[in-house]
Order: sequence, then C-alpha cells, then structure tokens
Amino acid sequence: MKCLVFTLLICSLASGAAAQAVPKAPAAAKKAVKAEITRVTPPGLQSGAESLWTITGKNLDAVGLQVMSSHPALKAQIVPKSIKPTTARVRVMAGAELPRGKHEVWLKNEAGESAKVKVFADDLPITTQPGKAESLPASLWGTLTATGQHDAWRFQARAGEELVLDLAVAQVESKAKSPTLEIMDASGTVLAVNRGLDSGSDPFLAWKAPADGEYTAVVSNTTMDGSAEHVYRLNIGALPYVTGWSPLTAQAGQETKITLIGHHLGEKATVMMKPDKEGMANVPLDAKTLRFRSQPVLRVNALPQVREADAVAAQSVTLPATIHAALSRVGEVDTFAFDAKKGQQWIIETLAGQAGSPADTKIELLDAQGQPVPRMRMQAMRDSYNNFRSVDANNPDIRLQNWEEMELNEYVWFAGDVMRIVRMPRGPDGGCFFYAQAGMRRAYFDTSATSHSLDEPCYIVEPRALGSQIVANGLPVFTLHYANDDSGDRKLGRDSRLSFTAPADGRYAVRVTDTRGQGGERAVYALTIRHPRPDFSVKLAGADAKVMPGASVGFSIRADRQDGFDDDIVIDITGLPAGYFASSPLKIEAGHDLISGSLHAAADAPVGADWSKVKVTAHARIGSQEVAHTIPGGLGKVTLGAKPKFIIVMEPDVGGKAVMRELKDETKPLEITLVPGQTVKAWIRAVRQGDEGLINLDVHGLPHGVIVDDIGLNGVQIRPKENERPIFFRAAKWMTEREALCHAALSSARNEHDSAGLQTSFPILLKIRKAEVAANTQPKL
Repeated sequence: MKCLVFTLLICSLASGAAAQAVPKAPAAAKKAVKAEITRVTPPGLQSGAESLWTITGKNLDAVGLQVMSSHPALKAQIVPKSIKPTTARVRVMAGAELPRGKHEVWLKNEAGESAKVKVFADDLPITTQPGKAESLPASLWGTLTATGQHDAWRFQARAGEELVLDLAVAQVESKAKSPTLEIMDASGTVLAVNRGLDSGSDPFLAWKAPADGEYTAVVSNTTMDGSAEHVYRLNIGALPYVTGWSPLTAQAGQETKITLIGHHLGEKATVMMKPDKEGMANVPLDAKTLRFRSQPVLRVNALPQVREADAVAAQSVTLPATIHAALSRVGEVDTFAFDAKKGQQWIIETLAGQAGSPADTKIELLDAQGQPVPRMRMQAMRDSYNNFRSVDANNPDIRLQNWEEMELNEYVWFAGDVMRIVRMPRGPDGGCFFYAQAGMRRAYFDTSATSHSLDEPCYIVEPRALGSQIVANGLPVFTLHYANDDSGDRKLGRDSRLSFTAPADGRYAVRVTDTRGQGGERAVYALTIRHPRPDFSVKLAGADAKVMPGASVGFSIRADRQDGFDDDIVIDITGLPAGYFASSPLKIEAGHDLISGSLHAAADAPVGADWSKVKVTAHARIGSQEVAHTIPGGLGKVTLGAKPKFIIVMEPDVGGKAVMRELKDETKPLEITLVPGQTVKAWIRAVRQGDEGLINLDVHGLPHGVIVDDIGLNGVQIRPKENERPIFFRAAKWMTEREALCHAALSSARNEHDSAGLQTSFPILLKIRKAEVAANTQPKL
C-alpha cells in the first residue's frame, strides 16, 4: 500500500513537472471592433474654450479609438478613465477661429469609422443645467426628456433693455417639433410668448424688459412629448440679429444699398453691393458679428428698380420695372399705377415668402376708376358638390357628386377656385383627380387654390369672353376678375402672380395687400411687372440607373413651364449603346408637366457600355420659333444589375390570349390600337425566375384621355404564383389621333430585389385611331 502511494506521488510530480515544461500558447490578439456613436450631449460647444461632452454609442471601449472632426480648429480627446462600452466623456478644445454653425464629429480606429453626428458651435458661454443664467449673453442647452417637461431659465434684465431670445430646435436637428418660448416675471405672469419667428420656424423673441429685475424664460413642447433627442439651444442677450432685408431684388450692374432689418445692428445695418449678373447673389455680411437664420440673398434681374414712395395714394411707375416695397403697417394697402395699350401682355408677380419675408401678398388689378378689372365670365353648365370629405388647398383628389356627367379637362368652379379634371375615378373607392403641380392642386385663370368643406357646392363651368352672349340655363354666371392670392401654378408658394392682357388703352393699377391684414417692418416684398418670356426647362429623374439584364427600369422627365407656355414638348433620346433600348420619342402633352419612359437592357447587353454619347433633347414650338433644351449628362452612367427574379411583360391581346413574344425578341415595341370612346384588352405577364410573390403594377406613359379601366380596390395586380392578368385600356370620346410609348411598372419597391429601381415592362406603342382605321389594324409583332 505504501509502495502504491509512493508510486502515485512520483507519477503526479512527474506529470506536474512535464506540464510546467510545456510552453503556453500565446493569447489570441483582441479583434478590433468598430465603434458606433449615436449622440453627443450637449451637442454644443463654445469657440475659443474647452468643454466636456458625453458621447453615447456602442463599442466605445474599442482599442485605439479617436474622435475625429470636420474642422481643424475642433479637437477632441476621450477621457481614459470615463470609458464604458456605451458611454464616454470627451474633452473638447475649440479654437477661437472655429466659426459659428454646424460641424461634424465621428469615431475612428483601425476597424473603421463610425457614422457622423452634428455638433453646433457658438462664441457664447455655454450652460447646460436649467436654472439661472449668471450673466448674459449666454447659450443655454437643455433636453426635454420627460413628457410635459418645462425648462425654466432665470436671468436679470434692466428696464428698457432689449434682449434677443433665439430658441434653436429645428436649427439643431432636434426631434422636438412644436416648441414654445415664454417670458415670465417674478410673479409668474406671462409677458411674451412665441412659437415661431415665422410659420414653421423656431421661436424667436426680441423683448424689452418693463422694469429692472429677474425674469424667467420657459422652454416647452406644445405636444408635451419628450425624449433624449428633444434637445434645444436658447441664446439670450443683446445680440446683433438680422431678421430681414430690403430690397429683395437688384438690377445687374447697378450699385444697390441693402438695409438690414433686425436688432442691435448699429453701423452694420447698411450694406452696399453691385451684382454683376442676373441670378442669385448673397448679400455680403459680417458673419462673425451678425447673426441670422438664413443668408440674405438678392434676386438679380435686368429690370429698372423703383423704390416705394411714402404717402402716395397711387404711385406711378414706368414699365417694365421691379418695385421695392413693404406692408409695414397692419392693414396697409399699396397701389402702383401704370399705362398699358390694348392687347399688351404683362406678368405681374410678387416676391416675398420665397425670400423669407413674412408678407402673404394678394394682388388685384384696378381700372382708372379704381374698380376691379374683369377678365372673363364663367357659365355654370352642371352643378355638383363635394360628397366625401373636406379637402385642403393642396389635395388634388376630390369626390364629386354626379361625376358620371363630367368629362376630362372640364373646369370646376369651387367658390372662386377654378380647377380642371385630369382623371376620372378609376374604381369604386376613387375620386376625380385634378391637375396638380408638384403634388399640389393647380388653380386656373390665376385663381388661388383654397380648402373646401364636405357638401360644399361646385359647378362645371365653361369660360366665356367678356361681351359674349350667354344663354340662360338657370345656373349661375360668375365674373372672374384679375386677382390672385397664391399663384395658381403653385410655383411661388404664398407669393402672387397674374397674367394680364390689357382690354383697352388706359391707366391701370396694381393693389397689393396682405391677405391676412397683417404688416410689420419685416413684411418686405418686391412687385415685378414685366413682359412674358414663355419658355420651358426639363429635368430627368432616374439618371445613373441600374437595369437588370433582360429587364427594364423606369425614368421620368418633368417640364417646368414658364410664363404661359403650355404646348407639347417632344423628347428624343439618341446615342444609346448597343443592347439597350429607351422609350423615344416621348411627349409631354400640352397642359401637362411629366412623362415616364422605360430603359431596357437586352439579356446579353454589354457591361461597361459607353453612355457618354447619349443625348436627351426636348423640343417645342414657342410662337414661331423651334426651341430645344438638352438635359446635361443624358441618362447618366447606366450600370447592369443582377439577374432579375421576374420580368414584366405587357402585350396586346390576340384571340383572347397574350401574344407571348419571346423575351429575346423584345427589340422593338409591339402595338395596340384604340378607338376613342372604346375599350381594348391587353395583358400584363410576369416571367418568373424565382419570385412567386404578389406584384403590384400601374401603367405609365399613357396619353391623356386613356386610362386602365376597372382596376377595382386593389389596382393592377398579378397575384402570388400567377403569371398574368388582363387589363383594359379605355379612351375618352374626345381624343384625337395620336400615339405614345407606354409601359407597365411596379407601383412601389417590393424588396431588396427592386433596389435597382422600379422595374418596368418593355414599352408598347399605343395608337389612338378613328374607328375605320382601327378596323383594319392588327397587333404588330
């Protein structure tokens, strides 16, 4: 037994010695990980001073982490002992040369760089804990983290002292959407309140203290919500702040005196400049001293500039001209008189809201007796009403009673708002769709779009020239005068525009008011009266597309029409590389501003094709001249994507079935002939190559007057695991002969497969022909 124990002990010692003799494997090196940064608190810093931040994110304890910045005068270093995986403290050194405004910081190590976050520099001392601002001026940073939170900041003020309180919320990209700024006295009485310098902007107060003492600035959110992202900055002090400028325009080549409007501007309230060419010109400001929310800009043109004269009932001006004026008093009315010859055409427009002025102008044209000038008469032909819901001034989709009695392109009079039908209801849950510009409903004959209540009456109307005989039909006849609040084409925002043709030789006047009756020193505007310059420009959406082999992708071209030009615009696409096909020619029809096209890549289309020779040119006739504008860069640089999981095909119907053309034969469009007032059947197919899901579609590029009829509640769909569905094209009775390239397109992206763009079918040529011509026309394969 003793021998056994001794033997085991010897073996154990030998085993231990052997274990110690084997060298240990080196520890694996720690893999570098990339840090993430989500927030900097506070996101503010003072130029010329040091401060501390807390950064929040992930992997902040990563090896070799550095804080990077977008400006060399902004340096930051992580405090070593503060580092935790999700938070860390950062010491910030901001040089005096760091300009006020937005900068970026991010994290970097050998694993890569994090996303960038915004920080905001100012030259005011920073305080981050609500309470008392020990001295002014100051930059007070806070966060409305709790529901219903109100932050109170106390400060001292002297009687009659004007202080600027600038609350930055949107300016610092906060999630707070409805901030409120209040000033209270020691007893809690609210002395001033503001929810925005202008509509939709951050709050701003220029306030004079009624007496020496302590006051409180209260910051809150009207919606009472809060989070760690509901950050704000409140600057308080006798700060030199620019809130407006006058004039808003200047003449090219002429020296112009600019008067800055605001607070504590002193000798810097006047700036001289001489813009050398037409366009936009920044007003040269002392950006280090002066504060402003938007850079003052002048619109420079070639017209003579006229200053508004004080105490003149109707100031006489020689045309063409731009008049600089202001609605400086509540309820003020400005009037400018001019002479015009019969048949002369003038564009009369204001510039105010577009340049940052709070003025909401309305213009009216008066005759020599001071009476409104009539433009035309509108005879009501049928009556109707809004039968579903109230609509605002932007909504182009309105459900009208008795819409079956209406036709495309008819005008509808809604209490002086004249709109025009562009599309009839396409299903049981649809409404009449009216012409729109940038998604906002257009108003015709220089009327202004307004909101309309449920059950509000309206009329189908026909324009009648002044003096023409009108046969009474028991419905109203409206007289339309030359007047405008917001421009009918919706391009000028709340600014106004009229197209005036003088009915006779004589003296006329433009009356300018604020539609709300408001006024003030910042309510500056420019009134321009000039000859029309009809023209257009075009812009491509869908450049640099990625198209999949054997498939197609959509693009669109939008026209910006100017000064009444409203005729057809034809777009030609030339110079395509071999293996590619694009819809061409395309036509933006008269009265419209958009057309869609399709770009197809053959299954064997070459990779790296030369797209530099592609030209996209728009042609139109304006008066007696042919005008052409080329889109710079053509279609851009098109690239080939991965093999598609399905290919969309649109084809004619032959004997109740689709043509079923082979994909390799898609080299030129098939044709469908349609008779005005009739319906024709077609097919949309999905050649599935691995995707069996639902496909939602629409048809783009149709000529005005053709719709895909009877689409039901769900629109055009190819259901899961199905490969085709019929559709029916219907043409309005009034359509004339024409043709257009159209295509089926995904109505929205379905998954990552669609990241190359909204896939379309190869285009098809839709022909509108008279009945006798269509009878002898067969689908061409």
